[in-house]
Amino acid sequence: MIDFEWYRSFISIYKHRSVSAAAKARILTQPAMSQHLAALEAEIGEPLFIRAPRKMIPTDKGKELYTKIVPLIENLENTTLQMLHSSSGNGRSPVIRIGSPAEYFTIRTLPKIRDLNIRFLSRFGVAGTLLEKLEKDEVDLILTTQKTQQQGIEYQKLEDEVFVAVVPPIYETDIGNAAEIEQWLNNQNWLSYGLELPIIRRYWRDHFKKRPDFQPYHVIPDLRSILAGIENGLGMSILPTYLFEKSLLENRVKVLFPELTTENTIYAAYKVEHKNNPILVEVLEALKRKN
Repeated sequence: MIDFEWYRSFISIYKHRSVSAAAKARILTQPAMSQHLAALEAEIGEPLFIRAPRKMIPTDKGKELYTKIVPLIENLENTTLQMLHSSSGNGRSPVIRIGSPAEYFTIRTLPKIRDLNIRFLSRFGVAGTLLEKLEKDEVDLILTTQKTQQQGIEYQKLEDEVFVAVVPPIYETDIGNAAEIEQWLNNQNWLSYGLELPIIRRYWRDHFKKRPDFQPYHVIPDLRSILAGIENGLGMSILPTYLFEKSLLENRVKVLFPELTTENTIYAAYKVEHKNNPILVEVLEALKRKN
């Protein structure tokens, strides 16, 4: 009699093309995964994969089996998730784990998800760290500025952040020539998210076709704190427009060279195997709505 877990292991190996990667994804040992596959192949009576160096190549029978059983398995799992979701009114609301930059989650994400009957477990970090957490199943969904071609991970575009130069209100300049603008900017005190000048480098490349040749005056790994630093006259930075709308209205900061903008795309990323999870679908729909 075929064990349901054999099918799940087979699907994982098919997707990852590796027993070790599939075992990691399923949080099983590699020998256990190999046993599941061997048992399924013995039951079917044909090999499902060709064992190549560092890669599992599906046979025609393996491709046929995958095509037939994946819709059935996904339908069964989604039905279970939908039942759990619909029955949440009798207990606590369902939970989804979201990884995100702290500033984006606080300012852009919370207003969109606040009315959902879903609990959130949030993890904050930079793009590379968040992707690692997604791969390890430590989060269900990440909000990220980096889109990598990685098997088993799917991305949906949420929005384009627009960045501009933000300064204390006492700053004045009437220059308009690109070379003069660059020279003026080089002489300012810069607040940066990191020593490598993230987003500032992009701004320089977009408008001056080179890398900036200065070091940040202050390094503050939180955009909200950088904004507070600008408000307190510590220097200037490149910030997303959504971050300082209130400060701008209250004349605590101002924008210089508003025609010089840089864009950064925000994506929602999740594992393909979870794309039909009704909780994930509901959150994604909320995130794609405009505030």
